[in-house]
Amino acid sequence: MARSSKHVTRVPKVLFARIGWMHFYNGPVPGDEKPIGGGRYNKTEVGHEVYNFRTINGHLYGYFQPTMRAHSIALERIDPGAAENDVLDGVLVIFVARRPEGGQVIVGWYSDAKVRRQEIKTSPGKPRTFGHFVSTTRGNGVLLPSDKRRLEIPTGGGGMGQANVCYALEATGAVKPYQWLHDALEFVAEYEGSNILDNPEADAEEESASAAENSLARSQGQGFARSAEERQAIEKHAMRAAKAYFRNEGFDVEDVSTKRSYDLLCLRRGRELHVEVKGTTTDGQTVVLTNNEVKHACDPEMSCALYILHSIRLSKKKATGGEQRVFHPWELERRQLTPICFTYRL
Repeated sequence: MARSSKHVTRVPKVLFARIGWMHFYNGPVPGDEKPIGGGRYNKTEVGHEVYNFRTINGHLYGYFQPTMRAHSIALERIDPGAAENDVLDGVLVIFVARRPEGGQVIVGWYSDAKVRRQEIKTSPGKPRTFGHFVSTTRGNGVLLPSDKRRLEIPTGGGGMGQANVCYALEATGAVKPYQWLHDALEFVAEYEGSNILDNPEADAEEESASAAENSLARSQGQGFARSAEERQAIEKHAMRAAKAYFRNEGFDVEDVSTKRSYDLLCLRRGRELHVEVKGTTTDGQTVVLTNNEVKHACDPEMSCALYILHSIRLSKKKATGGEQRVFHPWELERRQLTPICFTYRL
């Protein structure tokens, strides 16, 4: 059941829109041909959200399928003063999609967007029949890498509901008293991770890191995670152990792994400590770091720690055991880094 948040009486102009699942939403390409899920239309046709994050003359043009009964956007449910409007400016549009492995999550958003009551049937730079309801400039768009698409948005009663459009306001103009809504707004406001509109290779970081980790495990004759579910089991097991360790050390601990380039924000006596958490089935003598993790750890203004839970046992998609190594403070030495690959911009 959704937690209540009745003390909140105001929210910004916001609209939640469910779309099908893709990686880049930049048109049909091999391996990312069409949106998966998001409605019956996507089962046989290519959903029009396929172009939601294609940059067209410096702009983004977004589509989602409102209810078939009311093929329009109720702007007054975003801003009560917009009952007579055909267009509403300054809206935060949050796109959510159902992951192929289950669960509905935020995949990206447009800030300071223009929302139209009726669909514009033909969008600039798209095939003739592909329209849009919302638009913004490219700089106001954020598309999350796959590994940051973790903030779940509930469905059904008390959640987003069955329709593809969800408003923060009731028909009466009152703010819906659901904690998930305010958690989503907080996530968007505080997000500091990669945006694959600007850094498309960031979407491959999780896959590359997993491949490197599996190579290390095989070289040591250890088991390794073959599926996303097994990788998540190892990660969650290590995160639980890390949280317990730093709480034992007198820190207040917050999991920020979905919105920052590190995993735990730890506070003690007014001072911040940023913790990178690594779980592995190997002996822990070598760990895999992504580009963003390295950049953050090398920032001289940050106080960082590295927590490793190694020698984890993996059986039937469950992670158990492990031994911990903690580097606090952690001062990353670049001479100990081994680059696996580079991108070279020409």
